[in-house]
Amino acid sequence: MKHTYFRTFSFIISTTLAIFAGCTVKNADKEITMPEEEKTEYQPTLADQEMDFAYGALYFFYLDAEKALMDYEFYQGKGEEAGYSPNRFEYPDIYYMYDQMGDNYTYYVGPYYAEMFGFSNTSEQSLDLGIQVEMLAPDSLTETRWLVTQVYKGAPADQAGLLAGDTILLVGSTNPRDESAFVKMTSGNAGDEIPLKVARGDSTVDVTATLFCYLAPTVFLSYKDSVPVIKITEFAEQTAMACSDVTDDFHGTALEFENFLKATKGPVVIDLRGNLGGDISQCVETSRATLTKGDKMFNMKSTDFSEDSTQQQIYYDEFIAEKDGIGKGRYYVLMADSFSASCSEMMMLAMTTALKTPIVGELSLGKGIGQYYLSTPAHGYSVVTAMKIYDLDGNSYHDLGFIPDYEIADSLEALNKAVALAKEGKAKRTHGYGTQNLDHFTNTFAKKAGQGIRAPKSGAYKIIKNLQLK
Repeated sequence: MKHTYFRTFSFIISTTLAIFAGCTVKNADKEITMPEEEKTEYQPTLADQEMDFAYGALYFFYLDAEKALMDYEFYQGKGEEAGYSPNRFEYPDIYYMYDQMGDNYTYYVGPYYAEMFGFSNTSEQSLDLGIQVEMLAPDSLTETRWLVTQVYKGAPADQAGLLAGDTILLVGSTNPRDESAFVKMTSGNAGDEIPLKVARGDSTVDVTATLFCYLAPTVFLSYKDSVPVIKITEFAEQTAMACSDVTDDFHGTALEFENFLKATKGPVVIDLRGNLGGDISQCVETSRATLTKGDKMFNMKSTDFSEDSTQQQIYYDEFIAEKDGIGKGRYYVLMADSFSASCSEMMMLAMTTALKTPIVGELSLGKGIGQYYLSTPAHGYSVVTAMKIYDLDGNSYHDLGFIPDYEIADSLEALNKAVALAKEGKAKRTHGYGTQNLDHFTNTFAKKAGQGIRAPKSGAYKIIKNLQLK
């Protein structure tokens, strides 16, 4: 399909966008009827800028644009007719246009919902102590106690001096009787003070933690039969620090993972169950930490914009380990389930390709695509499928998933098997991808207007702000 669209607008939010060269009839009429001496440059409204931007994001970045994207004029005035009420959708035509792509992962988020959900490359913000605990069940002689199994670096508990291995006896003057009560009593607002009575060895100490906003960690270490089990919950560029300390420097998942590799020895179980993905740069660097220089990981097809072209640019990149990882030479076992997706599967592909790492658990989700999150002039986001992952043979696991080498649905049983394999250190990857489409990616949103507003940051993504096309 040949699109009547040319790159003549700016993606810079802070500047006036240039006139859209493929003018609408409305704009063309203005030029014809305006007296010569009064003719001035047309200044597009914010709605015009938002529509131009949204179309341009699809035109230049959507992988299936040639097949799915119609001419610019096709989408004008269609949104409200299709049932996209402006009371719920600030720019109905844009919502309509994106839902017509037939891709659940390519969608538009208007300013209202963008502000509600928030778009960032950080982990979840928290206002609690920043610890992991294990409830020690009471008996007839003792009260409930809470064993501190992990203290998040930089979190309020860490700042207050709480240590892993401490046992919390009281929160204030109260003994929390269940997990719900414990969470409620140890959470609050910035500046709240949480007094704790703690058993440490043979002594009892008083600790007071002052709550402040911090970014939750994304990597957690535990041990099972002396084998380190590293669980990665998501891939984020900014994690495990006070919210006020966030900078352009990366302190994300990859660094957390590397620090745990440095702190452990021997075989490792990497638990990716429930990990729906995250920032692509982080899952790439996390994977590289396990590899040896020169190891090949996977290939990626992606789109980009070139200033000297008015057409979409397609790139093919091979990802390799550029240097020895901190965890090179160690034996790994991966764990996955039906919620292991995108960046998790990229890590699975890298490690099974280079190391023949076995997988324990359940068939993964099979999301072999990634999205760009492009900030718009009106402070919304255009979310566009712009990447697809392939193995070294050119095959894709998209909508197929990874078949586990040891298929075990029960969570504890799967963990026990992974630990046993790690201790033995001999199992290798023998299975491949699923053989039937999972139909996770069949579009439902184009069938009926406004079936749902999708929240941001799911899958493999790259956030792009202040991108300029002239």
